[in-house]
Amino acid sequence: MGGLLKRAYNRILASCDSMVAPYLLGFLSFTESCCFIIPPEVMLLPMSYANRTKALWYALITTIASVLGAVAGYYLGAFAWEEIQPFVFENVPGFAKHFDHVGNLYQENAVSALLIAAFTPIPFKVFTVAAGVYSTKISVVTLIVTSLVGRGCRYYLMAFTIYLFGERAQKFIEQHLQLVTIVVGILIVLVAVAIKFR
Repeated sequence: MGGLLKRAYNRILASCDSMVAPYLLGFLSFTESCCFIIPPEVMLLPMSYANRTKALWYALITTIASVLGAVAGYYLGAFAWEEIQPFVFENVPGFAKHFDHVGNLYQENAVSALLIAAFTPIPFKVFTVAAGVYSTKISVVTLIVTSLVGRGCRYYLMAFTIYLFGERAQKFIEQHLQLVTIVVGILIVLVAVAIKFR
């Protein structure tokens, strides 16, 4: 983690119990869905643990802001991709490595790809911007619905678990975040496939 990113990360953690924390949580959730690289969990988890009665409220802020950020990413991809592509590939981690693979996933099954990306630790911003680039195959409504389902499940599961179990849940989520999100993400996709072929 670079020096600038490390300082930003530490500053975010330090602000978790301030009055502006919910606004910063919303900002972080929005930007992570379209251009930034620090996930909102770095604030959502400690904020939910510090004030468990507001954990579900924090999850709502995170979900709504993340979906709005996804829409912003979609329109960046749809209307400004040619202008921003060189800068994005060079300066935003994840894009150059994953963009072509995401495009192939959209060719196969766009809904499943978006659901998996919205729930798992895969860089979501790559999927939202790529959805705009492939807007002839993916509508903004599809992006919004899949983002609401995937992001909502992800953040509410974390917040609700902390609300119920407190510090034990926080430690488990932090230690096994990738495993938990992948397992539940697979379950979401299986449900989507079952509904499709019902």
